[in-house]
Amino acid sequence: MKHLSTAILLAIASVSLSVHGAEPNWSKFQANFYFSCSVEADCVREYSNLMSAPEIADKKFEAALYSMAHNGMDDATHVMRFYFKDAAEYMKAGQTFSTSPAMAEFLAFGRQAGNEPEYQTLTTHTIAEGDPRGTKAALRWSINVTDPATFVPAWTKMAAALAEKPWGGKAYGLQTYYLGSLGAVTHEVWVGFDSPVEALTFLDEFPKTAEWQSYSADVEGAVSMVRAYMELTAISLNED
Repeated sequence: MKHLSTAILLAIASVSLSVHGAEPNWSKFQANFYFSCSVEADCVREYSNLMSAPEIADKKFEAALYSMAHNGMDDATHVMRFYFKDAAEYMKAGQTFSTSPAMAEFLAFGRQAGNEPEYQTLTTHTIAEGDPRGTKAALRWSINVTDPATFVPAWTKMAAALAEKPWGGKAYGLQTYYLGSLGAVTHEVWVGFDSPVEALTFLDEFPKTAEWQSYSADVEGAVSMVRAYMELTAISLNED
């Protein structure tokens, strides 16, 4: 967490974005800060205090705090995500947080509580479908794509078909890593749900489908999974 202010101040070059659908108003950049939290209730409280501080709240940044369930890759237990429509909004956030007394207090709390920053990434929505607003759980797969020309159309076809299933998620997407890739990770796939129960149902059902079997055959050698985990919404602000 101590690197948050510095990271948000970084300038970003403009990169093209392909998003389908007019609603919701998808962000172009997502700044993601993973950290370990010793007492979840305390971290949720302090994050709420941070985002409700007047100098931050009046900017109406789209942001969220999530807990990570079944993350077997590292020590991260939570992730703060900030969603920006463009580079100008990203820079405004950097200026706001770097001068905010509430941010200084938040970072001091983290140090005193023994929380640890783990890593930070910058991603973009390459594909996004559905409406994730209000969802409480998400499944996420960090993947290594070696052949995008094979993977992207095959995954898009399968994801659209699974979304039509009675147990399909409310929204799904593919995020591309710009900065901070976790070793071999190049992309992240996600599916959003109203509850963890729905997410677990999806996990149970999708491997049985013909769509999954066809996709697996089509992308053999083009993509590999690095990790999978569940994300639970603790606080979500200014969703649009």
